[in-house]
Amino acid sequence: MTIAVQVFIAGMALFVNADWTAHTVFARSFVILPIVMILVSFIGRLPVTYRLRSIQLLVMVILMFVTAGLSSVVAIISALHPVIAVAMFSSAMTLAKLAAADSGAQGATG
Repeated sequence: MTIAVQVFIAGMALFVNADWTAHTVFARSFVILPIVMILVSFIGRLPVTYRLRSIQLLVMVILMFVTAGLSSVVAIISALHPVIAVAMFSSAMTLAKLAAADSGAQGATG
């Protein structure tokens, strides 16, 4: 959901008012989510798949900051920014489906 909100905020900045402040501030507010996911995966002794997907999301968040920060130095890197966002959305959806399937399976056997 946060990725969809970020895309909307970016669209507003691009097509409405050219102010990227909200986009930047909102990104900083949810960078903690994949870190929490990684911690929960260890505390809850979740399967390695969950840990790896959570680490993957954290790496993508870091890459988003890197691509945004380096865009003034190497402009072509900024083109990776939305590509990583699409990959992040796909990875988050896959992780959510995996979790939903696992919780449904455990609810049926539990």
